[in-house]
Amino acid sequence: MKQTLLVINSNSGNANSVDQDVLIAAFEAGGFQILDRVLLPDDDLPARAAVEAEGFHTVAICAGDGTISSLCTKLAGWDGEILVLPGGTMNLLARRLHGEYALPELLEMLPASSAVASSVPIIKVGETEILTGLTVGPSTRWGKVREGIRQADITSLSATIPEAWSETLGDEGVWLEGATHESYAGIFVEPFDAENINVIAFRANGLGDMVNHGLAWLRHDFREGPRDELGMMHKATVMGDQLDTGILVDGEYEDRALPLTCCAGMSSVRFLRITP
Repeated sequence: MKQTLLVINSNSGNANSVDQDVLIAAFEAGGFQILDRVLLPDDDLPARAAVEAEGFHTVAICAGDGTISSLCTKLAGWDGEILVLPGGTMNLLARRLHGEYALPELLEMLPASSAVASSVPIIKVGETEILTGLTVGPSTRWGKVREGIRQADITSLSATIPEAWSETLGDEGVWLEGATHESYAGIFVEPFDAENINVIAFRANGLGDMVNHGLAWLRHDFREGPRDELGMMHKATVMGDQLDTGILVDGEYEDRALPLTCCAGMSSVRFLRITP
């Protein structure tokens, strides 16, 4: 049995409806002995030193992409294995690792799966490892709208929707260094393999683009908005009309200075894949 720490974020998407007893039973049937639990947001994410001191072989997490990203930052360089289960809104990393399976299906597959841990392609921005995607530019304000809807925060929506609309349709935008200077509302970078990242630019050149772009965000997959495929590259530097802009790192909003250089790489932690 693999000595396992279980992390659950009850504030992430569907994780609040997870039956922990069912979860633990499935883990134990698959050879993972749950020795301790971290229940977010009440508990803190475990640090690498604490996980190593307790002798855990596996950290299993049921949460959204942002929480998983934060956990992996805390565990950077750990030689154990991380088992990701879909507990968030988009679950991009879980889908990339295991395929298009819902949580109950993955739990059924777990006992028969011969999962092997390995690193995954990432985006590196300085020392930061980004697992699922980086969005840069004014369109990231729609991420705050989406969060307000998820939290049913009507008060925040009255401010965030006009702000997102105004900034996305504004004159200020972002573009790639070395490319023809065409300003975009946002640039999305996603991992592809150890040597390449995939770059997509989002357009918001008029009312039609703006409506479709906003709808794509609210449907939870902003990658389906009006866009230009800029292609595969090893490194991309995002420039902008402003020195500072909003970014989404694995779905979590923050402000960051431009220019911002993104490179392809591999994660410093290893992930298990559940296979049929």
